[in-house]
Amino acid sequence: MKANITKHLEYREIIKNWAKQLKISQKNLAQSAGIHTSYFSRVMSDGADFSATQLYLIGKDLGLREWELDYFLLLGEYSASGNHSHKSFLKSKIADIQEKRSKVISEMKDVESEFSEEYTREYYREAVTAKIHMFLTIEKYRKNPSLLCQKILIPEFKLQLELEKLHSLGIIEVIEDEIKLIKFNVHLDESSNISPNNHINWRLESISTIQKRTPRPSDYHMSAVFSTDENGKIKIKELFKKFILDAQKVASQVKDQEDVFHLGFDLY
Repeated sequence: MKANITKHLEYREIIKNWAKQLKISQKNLAQSAGIHTSYFSRVMSDGADFSATQLYLIGKDLGLREWELDYFLLLGEYSASGNHSHKSFLKSKIADIQEKRSKVISEMKDVESEFSEEYTREYYREAVTAKIHMFLTIEKYRKNPSLLCQKILIPEFKLQLELEKLHSLGIIEVIEDEIKLIKFNVHLDESSNISPNNHINWRLESISTIQKRTPRPSDYHMSAVFSTDENGKIKIKELFKKFILDAQKVASQVKDQEDVFHLGFDLY
Protein backbone atom coordinates (compact mmCIF):
# COMPACT_ATOMS: atom_id res chain seq x y z
CA MET A 1 0.00 0.00 0.00
CA LYS A 2 1.45 3.38 -1.00
CA ALA A 3 1.94 5.92 1.78
CA ASN A 4 0.54 9.43 1.92
CA ILE A 5 2.45 11.27 -0.82
CA THR A 6 3.02 14.36 1.33
CA LYS A 7 5.22 12.33 3.66
CA HIS A 8 7.85 12.51 0.92
CA LEU A 9 10.08 15.51 0.24
CA GLU A 10 11.94 13.85 -2.63
CA TYR A 11 10.20 12.98 -5.89
CA ARG A 12 12.60 10.11 -6.58
CA GLU A 13 11.32 8.33 -3.45
CA ILE A 14 7.77 8.66 -4.73
CA ILE A 15 8.71 7.18 -8.10
CA LYS A 16 10.51 4.25 -6.47
CA ASN A 17 7.76 3.48 -3.93
CA TRP A 18 4.80 3.95 -6.27
CA ALA A 19 6.43 1.97 -9.09
CA LYS A 20 7.22 -0.88 -6.70
CA GLN A 21 3.64 -1.03 -5.39
CA LEU A 22 2.17 -0.87 -8.89
CA LYS A 23 4.72 -3.37 -10.22
CA ILE A 24 5.85 -0.95 -12.94
CA SER A 25 9.51 -1.15 -13.93
CA GLN A 26 11.60 2.01 -14.23
CA LYS A 27 12.34 0.94 -17.80
CA ASN A 28 8.61 0.99 -18.64
CA LEU A 29 8.20 4.38 -16.96
CA ALA A 30 11.10 5.74 -18.98
CA GLN A 31 9.75 4.40 -22.27
CA SER A 32 6.23 5.68 -21.58
CA ALA A 33 7.54 9.18 -20.83
CA GLY A 34 9.89 9.16 -23.83
CA ILE A 35 13.02 9.27 -21.66
CA HIS A 36 16.21 7.40 -22.51
CA THR A 37 16.71 4.66 -19.93
CA SER A 38 20.29 5.70 -19.17
CA TYR A 39 19.16 9.26 -18.41
CA PHE A 40 16.29 7.94 -16.30
CA SER A 41 18.78 5.92 -14.24
CA ARG A 42 21.03 8.96 -13.93
CA VAL A 43 18.20 11.07 -12.54
CA MET A 44 17.14 8.34 -10.13
CA SER A 45 20.75 8.23 -8.89
CA ASP A 46 20.49 11.97 -8.12
CA GLY A 47 22.80 12.90 -10.99
CA ALA A 48 20.28 15.12 -12.80
CA ASP A 49 16.62 16.17 -12.71
CA PHE A 50 13.59 15.39 -14.83
CA SER A 51 11.89 18.24 -16.66
CA ALA A 52 8.40 19.31 -15.58
CA THR A 53 6.93 17.60 -18.66
CA GLN A 54 8.78 14.36 -17.94
CA LEU A 55 7.62 14.41 -14.30
CA TYR A 56 4.05 15.06 -15.43
CA LEU A 57 4.10 12.02 -17.73
CA ILE A 58 5.68 9.85 -15.02
CA GLY A 59 3.09 11.04 -12.48
CA LYS A 60 0.24 10.18 -14.85
CA ASP A 61 1.66 6.68 -15.35
CA LEU A 62 1.87 6.27 -11.57
CA GLY A 63 -1.84 7.11 -11.31
CA LEU A 64 -1.37 10.25 -9.23
CA ARG A 65 -4.53 12.23 -8.64
CA GLU A 66 -4.63 15.93 -9.56
CA TRP A 67 -3.57 17.30 -6.17
CA GLU A 68 -0.90 14.59 -5.84
CA LEU A 69 0.42 15.48 -9.28
CA ASP A 70 0.62 19.15 -8.27
CA TYR A 71 2.64 18.19 -5.20
CA PHE A 72 4.85 15.83 -7.24
CA LEU A 73 5.65 18.57 -9.78
CA LEU A 74 6.36 21.03 -6.97
CA LEU A 75 8.94 18.62 -5.55
CA GLY A 76 10.51 18.41 -9.00
CA GLU A 77 10.71 22.17 -9.29
CA TYR A 78 12.23 22.37 -5.80
CA SER A 79 14.85 19.73 -6.62
CA ALA A 80 15.87 21.40 -9.89
CA SER A 81 16.12 24.95 -8.53
CA GLY A 82 19.58 26.38 -7.99
CA ASN A 83 18.43 29.63 -6.43
CA HIS A 84 18.32 29.81 -2.63
CA SER A 85 15.45 32.33 -2.51
CA HIS A 86 13.42 30.31 -5.00
CA LYS A 87 14.01 27.08 -3.07
CA SER A 88 12.87 28.76 0.17
CA PHE A 89 9.71 29.96 -1.58
CA LEU A 90 8.99 26.47 -2.91
CA LYS A 91 9.74 24.83 0.43
CA SER A 92 7.15 27.10 2.06
CA LYS A 93 4.54 26.03 -0.53
CA ILE A 94 5.42 22.37 0.06
CA ALA A 95 5.02 22.83 3.83
CA ASP A 96 1.61 24.49 3.31
CA ILE A 97 0.36 21.51 1.28
CA GLN A 98 1.67 19.06 3.87
CA GLU A 99 -0.12 20.91 6.65
CA LYS A 100 -3.41 21.10 4.75
CA ARG A 101 -3.35 17.41 3.82
CA SER A 102 -2.47 16.48 7.40
CA LYS A 103 -5.56 18.36 8.61
CA VAL A 104 -7.75 16.59 6.03
CA ILE A 105 -6.49 13.16 7.11
CA SER A 106 -7.02 14.06 10.78
CA GLU A 107 -10.58 15.21 10.08
CA MET A 108 -11.33 12.04 8.11
CA LYS A 109 -10.33 9.87 11.07
CA ASP A 110 -13.01 11.56 13.17
CA VAL A 111 -15.77 11.03 10.61
CA GLU A 112 -17.63 7.74 10.33
CA SER A 113 -19.91 8.14 7.32
CA GLU A 114 -20.00 11.88 6.59
CA PHE A 115 -17.76 12.78 3.68
CA SER A 116 -17.12 16.18 2.14
CA GLU A 117 -18.36 16.65 -1.41
CA GLU A 118 -14.76 16.40 -2.64
CA TYR A 119 -14.25 13.00 -1.02
CA THR A 120 -17.69 11.72 -2.01
CA ARG A 121 -17.04 12.75 -5.60
CA GLU A 122 -13.66 10.99 -5.54
CA TYR A 123 -15.23 7.82 -4.08
CA TYR A 124 -18.03 7.71 -6.66
CA ARG A 125 -15.91 8.79 -9.65
CA GLU A 126 -15.74 5.13 -10.76
CA ALA A 127 -18.09 2.29 -9.83
CA VAL A 128 -15.12 -0.03 -9.30
CA THR A 129 -14.15 1.88 -6.14
CA ALA A 130 -17.41 1.06 -4.35
CA LYS A 131 -17.32 -2.46 -5.79
CA ILE A 132 -13.87 -3.16 -4.32
CA HIS A 133 -14.91 -1.50 -1.04
CA MET A 134 -17.83 -3.91 -0.76
CA PHE A 135 -15.67 -6.94 -1.62
CA LEU A 136 -13.36 -5.95 1.23
CA THR A 137 -16.20 -6.61 3.68
CA ILE A 138 -15.47 -10.29 2.91
CA GLU A 139 -12.55 -11.71 4.90
CA LYS A 140 -10.96 -13.72 2.08
CA TYR A 141 -10.61 -10.58 -0.06
CA ARG A 142 -9.17 -8.55 2.80
CA LYS A 143 -6.53 -11.23 3.36
CA ASN A 144 -5.78 -11.65 -0.34
CA PRO A 145 -7.07 -8.67 -2.37
CA SER A 146 -5.27 -9.95 -5.49
CA LEU A 147 -8.18 -12.40 -5.85
CA LEU A 148 -10.20 -9.43 -7.07
CA CYS A 149 -8.17 -9.12 -10.27
CA GLN A 150 -9.73 -12.30 -11.64
CA LYS A 151 -13.02 -11.80 -9.83
CA ILE A 152 -13.88 -8.41 -11.31
CA LEU A 153 -11.53 -8.53 -14.30
CA ILE A 154 -9.12 -5.71 -13.49
CA PRO A 155 -5.30 -5.59 -13.77
CA GLU A 156 -3.11 -5.61 -10.66
CA PHE A 157 -2.00 -1.99 -11.07
CA LYS A 158 -5.64 -0.81 -11.16
CA LEU A 159 -6.41 -2.78 -8.01
CA GLN A 160 -3.45 -1.13 -6.26
CA LEU A 161 -4.65 2.33 -7.35
CA GLU A 162 -8.12 1.65 -5.97
CA LEU A 163 -6.76 0.29 -2.68
CA GLU A 164 -4.65 3.42 -2.35
CA LYS A 165 -7.72 5.56 -3.00
CA LEU A 166 -9.68 3.76 -0.27
CA HIS A 167 -6.68 4.13 2.05
CA SER A 168 -6.34 7.87 1.35
CA LEU A 169 -10.07 8.35 1.99
CA GLY A 170 -9.72 6.74 5.41
CA ILE A 171 -11.93 3.79 4.43
CA ILE A 172 -9.30 1.10 4.94
CA GLU A 173 -6.04 0.68 6.85
CA VAL A 174 -3.25 -1.82 6.31
CA ILE A 175 -1.89 -3.47 9.45
CA GLU A 176 0.86 -6.09 9.06
CA ASP A 177 -0.01 -6.61 5.37
CA GLU A 178 -3.68 -7.24 6.17
CA ILE A 179 -6.46 -4.85 5.27
CA LYS A 180 -8.68 -3.52 8.04
CA LEU A 181 -12.01 -1.98 7.08
CA ILE A 182 -12.60 1.36 8.86
CA LYS A 183 -15.80 2.54 7.16
CA PHE A 184 -18.44 0.24 5.74
CA ASN A 185 -20.39 2.70 3.60
CA VAL A 186 -20.25 6.13 2.00
CA HIS A 187 -23.76 7.57 1.73
CA LEU A 188 -24.74 9.28 -1.52
CA ASP A 189 -28.01 11.16 -1.40
CA GLU A 190 -30.21 10.65 -4.45
CA SER A 191 -30.53 14.45 -4.76
CA SER A 192 -26.74 14.87 -5.06
CA ASN A 193 -25.43 16.12 -8.39
CA ILE A 194 -23.00 13.19 -8.24
CA SER A 195 -25.84 10.65 -8.31
CA PRO A 196 -26.63 10.67 -12.07
CA ASN A 197 -23.02 9.92 -12.98
CA ASN A 198 -22.95 7.14 -10.38
CA HIS A 199 -25.99 5.52 -12.02
CA ILE A 200 -24.30 5.78 -15.43
CA ASN A 201 -21.12 4.18 -14.09
CA TRP A 202 -23.03 1.22 -12.67
CA ARG A 203 -24.94 0.70 -15.92
CA LEU A 204 -21.61 0.65 -17.76
CA GLU A 205 -20.34 -1.89 -15.22
CA SER A 206 -23.35 -4.09 -15.96
CA ILE A 207 -22.77 -3.84 -19.71
CA SER A 208 -19.09 -4.70 -19.28
CA THR A 209 -19.91 -7.70 -17.07
CA ILE A 210 -22.47 -9.07 -19.53
CA GLN A 211 -19.95 -8.73 -22.37
CA LYS A 212 -16.98 -10.30 -20.55
CA ARG A 213 -18.39 -12.93 -18.23
CA THR A 214 -20.11 -16.23 -18.92
CA PRO A 215 -23.56 -16.15 -17.26
CA ARG A 216 -24.02 -18.31 -14.18
CA PRO A 217 -27.21 -20.26 -13.37
CA SER A 218 -27.83 -17.97 -10.38
CA ASP A 219 -27.58 -14.79 -12.52
CA TYR A 220 -30.73 -13.07 -13.68
CA HIS A 221 -31.15 -10.45 -16.42
CA MET A 222 -34.50 -9.02 -17.42
CA SER A 223 -35.59 -6.13 -19.60
CA ALA A 224 -39.22 -5.22 -20.22
CA VAL A 225 -41.31 -2.45 -21.72
CA PHE A 226 -44.92 -2.05 -20.62
CA SER A 227 -47.84 0.34 -20.89
CA THR A 228 -49.75 1.86 -17.95
CA ASP A 229 -50.50 5.34 -16.57
CA GLU A 230 -48.46 7.54 -14.20
CA ASN A 231 -50.31 6.17 -11.18
CA GLY A 232 -49.52 2.60 -12.23
CA LYS A 233 -45.86 3.55 -12.67
CA ILE A 234 -45.75 4.99 -9.13
CA LYS A 235 -47.24 1.79 -7.71
CA ILE A 236 -44.59 -0.26 -9.50
CA LYS A 237 -41.91 2.05 -8.09
CA GLU A 238 -43.21 1.38 -4.57
CA LEU A 239 -43.08 -2.37 -5.28
CA PHE A 240 -39.45 -2.01 -6.28
CA LYS A 241 -38.67 -0.11 -3.06
CA LYS A 242 -40.39 -2.78 -0.97
CA PHE A 243 -38.50 -5.50 -2.81
CA ILE A 244 -35.17 -3.79 -2.03
CA LEU A 245 -36.01 -3.79 1.69
CA ASP A 246 -36.96 -7.47 1.53
CA ALA A 247 -33.76 -8.30 -0.37
CA GLN A 248 -31.66 -6.45 2.22
CA LYS A 249 -33.25 -8.55 4.97
CA VAL A 250 -32.47 -11.78 3.12
CA ALA A 251 -28.84 -10.73 2.56
CA SER A 252 -28.31 -9.57 6.16
CA GLN A 253 -29.63 -12.84 7.61
CA VAL A 254 -26.78 -14.81 6.03
CA LYS A 255 -24.16 -15.37 8.75
CA ASP A 256 -21.21 -16.38 6.58
CA GLN A 257 -21.25 -13.93 3.69
CA GLU A 258 -18.93 -15.30 1.02
CA ASP A 259 -19.25 -13.01 -1.97
CA VAL A 260 -20.61 -9.76 -3.44
CA PHE A 261 -23.38 -9.41 -6.01
CA HIS A 262 -24.91 -6.51 -7.93
CA LEU A 263 -28.56 -5.59 -8.32
CA GLY A 264 -29.81 -2.64 -10.38
CA PHE A 265 -33.20 -1.21 -11.38
CA ASP A 266 -34.34 1.35 -13.93
CA LEU A 267 -37.88 2.64 -14.22
CA TYR A 268 -38.58 5.45 -16.67
